[in-house]
Amino acid sequence: MKLAIYDFDGTYVHIQTLPFLYKLWKSMKINQKTHRCIWSKITITYLFHKLHLCGFDKATFRSHAMALTADLFSSVDEETLNAFLQSFHDQVQPFISSDIKNQLKQDKQEGYHTVLLSGNFTNILQPFLTDGFDTVLGTSWIIDGKRLTSKEVDIIIHNKKRELIESSFIDVDYNNSKSYADSHYDLPILELVGEPVCVNPDKELQTIATSRNYRIWKI
Repeated sequence: MKLAIYDFDGTYVHIQTLPFLYKLWKSMKINQKTHRCIWSKITITYLFHKLHLCGFDKATFRSHAMALTADLFSSVDEETLNAFLQSFHDQVQPFISSDIKNQLKQDKQEGYHTVLLSGNFTNILQPFLTDGFDTVLGTSWIIDGKRLTSKEVDIIIHNKKRELIESSFIDVDYNNSKSYADSHYDLPILELVGEPVCVNPDKELQTIATSRNYRIWKI
């Protein structure tokens, strides 16, 4: 088996999806009290990140914000949440380039098992199976039927993404697999495969990609 692994935020979708998700939640007027409470917590940690306080670097901030989203999701019933996540999928489509969609289609035609990988919760990713992905992999938010709290979820970042790939598939030909990512935080996934592709890379990844002769794809 050979894999084509697509990072979600900034790669498959060319925006950061969490702010978009919260904006959509607010516009749909779903449990506004909980939304305001959690968004205020995220805003505070964002300020910590910008001011370089309390160890909140970019990755730590994003992980913390995603964890808090578990409490937002837990504030509504399953039917409401599923309807919202389907709406999220539909609303984010304009932010997925035709180039990346065509690449996904081409990878499938060439026999790759296509994977959408993210630190976001798996149920956020599930609707994107209809885009053509064979598998979506993300952070588990529900385990054994129990919804986890923000203090219980284990956000998939850095090397945990690589570990999740390696534990999810067997008999993978990594030398002939490929991965697409935009951030230096996703380096473990790029290093895992024989064909790493840096999509609109951030400054740090641009430098690494140039030094290692990784393919750089500007779209």
